[in-house]
Amino acid sequence: MILSIVIVNWNTRDLIQKCLESICQCNSDQIHNRQYEIIIVDNGSQDGSKEYLTSLKDEIVLIENRNNTGYAAACNQGMKISKGKYVLLLGSDTLLLDGALGKCIAFLDNNTDCGAVGCRLLNPDGTVQNNCKTFPEFKNAFYTYLSMNNLNKEYDMHDFNYDRTIPVDQIATTFLMIRKELLEKINYFDETYRILYNDVDLCKKIWKTGYKIYFYHEAEIIHYGSHSTKKADMKIRAIMYEDIYRYYRNNFGFKAIILVPILALRLLFVSATK
Repeated sequence: MILSIVIVNWNTRDLIQKCLESICQCNSDQIHNRQYEIIIVDNGSQDGSKEYLTSLKDEIVLIENRNNTGYAAACNQGMKISKGKYVLLLGSDTLLLDGALGKCIAFLDNNTDCGAVGCRLLNPDGTVQNNCKTFPEFKNAFYTYLSMNNLNKEYDMHDFNYDRTIPVDQIATTFLMIRKELLEKINYFDETYRILYNDVDLCKKIWKTGYKIYFYHEAEIIHYGSHSTKKADMKIRAIMYEDIYRYYRNNFGFKAIILVPILALRLLFVSATK
């Protein structure tokens, strides 16, 4: 089998239906020859998602979690049972455009130094989203969570040219196609990062093996954007901010303690304005 598509769903009933329909409409040899599988992990949805996905049991592999286990753990459930040579992590709030799958499969086939490849993400109006970043330095935590965005341009790759193919430190797992043998080697996501920064940590682990991560500009999809996290309550948001602190503590040591009051105030502010 060429490809395993892994999608985590949490209360995105209408979006995941559109996403699955876009997969079925893709025109690539691999898709037409059924050289793929779709694995969906539902994280305790309560919006009718489970009933809809259950109706597709002959077309997908469905894993149903009673509770929201977090993005990393749910992805790992899907990736560990995947049978494809390549594994695609795909957001439930995306629409595949024709050729995206086949182009990325061919890119991995033809570039042996590439461990993972991502593509261009488009807003529904056709404008390009910024989905590539450098690995964060300690100062970027202050710039990000104090909303000092003008000082974060290098980290955010503000001037990045999304019209060329190039290796990048990290790319959003909204669409990231990875070699299955590489995932096995790096032991998938670190599940201690339940919601945030698991993608950053995964990309670091990929680079440490000697493989590169590429942004491939010739493949593109539509991304509606963070619909699950927008629905997060205070409890979920607290986990998100714990993940932020965990990343900086694990990578920069004890000095990360000075981020605690900043993150706490940010959490309270964001929660109060939602």
